[in-house]
Amino acid sequence: MKKCIVVASIASRKSIAIAKSIKSLLKLDVVGVAHTKHPHLFSTIFKKRHLFEVQRSCEEWPKLVAYTAYKDSCEAVVPVDFVDFAMFSKYSKLFNELGILVTAPSYESIVIASDRVNIVNILKNIAEFPKQVFVKSPGNSEAIHSLTPPIVVKGIGDASNPTFHLGYETAINEISKRAPCIVQEYVEGVARGYYALSYSGIPIIEFTHQRVVEYLPIGGASLVAKGFFEDPELYALGRRILRELRWSGVIMVETRYSDEHGKYYVLELNPKFWGSIDLPVALGYHFPAVLIVAYSYGIEKAREIAEKLLVKRGEFTWVLDGFRYVAKIPSTWFYMLRKALLNPLYSDAHVLDVAKNLAQLVKAFSRINRESQAWATYLEHSKSELMYWVKRFALFLYSNRRTTIFDLDATLVHLPVNWYQVRAKLANLGLLLRWESINRAMTRLWTSDTTNYYKLSAVLEEEELKALEKLESSSLLVPRSYIDKLAKHSRICVATKQSAKVAREVLKKLGIYSYIDAIVGRDSGVGPIKMELYKKCIETAKPSETLVLDDNSEYVVEAYREGFISMLVSDNSYRIARSMRLGIPAAPTKILVQAVLHGLSSLS
Repeated sequence: MKKCIVVASIASRKSIAIAKSIKSLLKLDVVGVAHTKHPHLFSTIFKKRHLFEVQRSCEEWPKLVAYTAYKDSCEAVVPVDFVDFAMFSKYSKLFNELGILVTAPSYESIVIASDRVNIVNILKNIAEFPKQVFVKSPGNSEAIHSLTPPIVVKGIGDASNPTFHLGYETAINEISKRAPCIVQEYVEGVARGYYALSYSGIPIIEFTHQRVVEYLPIGGASLVAKGFFEDPELYALGRRILRELRWSGVIMVETRYSDEHGKYYVLELNPKFWGSIDLPVALGYHFPAVLIVAYSYGIEKAREIAEKLLVKRGEFTWVLDGFRYVAKIPSTWFYMLRKALLNPLYSDAHVLDVAKNLAQLVKAFSRINRESQAWATYLEHSKSELMYWVKRFALFLYSNRRTTIFDLDATLVHLPVNWYQVRAKLANLGLLLRWESINRAMTRLWTSDTTNYYKLSAVLEEEELKALEKLESSSLLVPRSYIDKLAKHSRICVATKQSAKVAREVLKKLGIYSYIDAIVGRDSGVGPIKMELYKKCIETAKPSETLVLDDNSEYVVEAYREGFISMLVSDNSYRIARSMRLGIPAAPTKILVQAVLHGLSSLS
């Protein structure tokens, strides 16, 4: 190898991790090229730094990067963002003529993988996507009525800039500004990604992660993420896609995971380095370095090095990049700050890169006003979507046959169960796979092995009944007087993944059992799937309108889509902001019930 590698553009948060990987594993100098002024120009990770203030989408950009690599005697160029991958690949002949390697997939492959419209058809037999329509022009917006809100409007380019809609009217307004665009049914769930460097569809190195905090509460790049995740279905999904595309290069499969149904929905493919590349690199998954070896020494050498990597699990925090939350939800940023202080080596506040850190903080402070304005826009959109919910809620208020459905644990009451110990017990009994949640295990067994489902339920009931001894009056999350008042206006049903027996005993001990008209538990004959529990609640009452309060976002979104009026129970500002952006109210149970009672009393 020659003495250096060029990374471009370093005006991206990904570039530091890419350079670290190359330096630490290959012991090569890294030359950074930026297309605009950026704090990374102050980073000591780069041997040299060049700034060319040009548009990356024009031919001048790859020419300047190729010339820099040639002038500095570098062997290869590593692209950073999607536009870098696309442009360097498109103009690869420029680099080849100078003897410079471009570590990117073919331009044709990049175009196919990044085509958000056609990729759904290409992969339809091996991956599940959210239901979507492609709107070519504003005049075609009627097609979105085949989708059931909440829905998402996305661009067809690299920067999809999704917007979220609880009804059709605001979605159609958005389409009128953005068509051609994609409109999808919104998928609530856990944000997970599969990442790979592969050759001809066979992975050389792969990784999975889960987002904990994102740029916005409703989505975006990671600000706190953890990995790897063992779930073999996520790996299997990623590998199927690699094989189908015969993919060579790096790629990310972005998914949303439904924990209840154990289903992964592919949101999009990203044929580039991903925004959370810091996480795998910090954990020993040296995608950038192995990528260079694959191009310079061949695939077998790359596999050999990949197999020898010492890897681990962990979490990474982008506390400097996450400073934007100071203008949004300060508590979320302080959460990130605590994590970074506890584990500074796994944060973007790189200990020895003082000048870069200071420059990044200065830039972050300078953007506070802009971030505040963006947050005000976020809240304004939330308010607009909330109006759809208010219209549905009015139907509940004016109905003469109302039903209110409560979840039990973390909604009506706090059950003092040590779920970590319960998980360990279930795993030891072979009733729960080590990578799955208790909720997922219940649904899996209900649909495939009812004998073991009832064994699992019995173990859970035993542990849940033990918790009764620790129940106190403070375990009730809403005043008893509120439940009393609500019961005068609405039938009340508890739909819970606890057993009906546990629910009865809990409600009796806390003194609210007499206000409850029905209890539906995981042992009530319809299994543990939450939507079936809701439907069982209204099976005999046949109310005209039903209100659902639950602490699980996935269930709340599904309930709204099924025609219920739903509210999210949470005391977490980040989760509340996420739900409110969809237009679905969220708050602690006491505040939500208080709002419902206020609405009912206003009619009298």
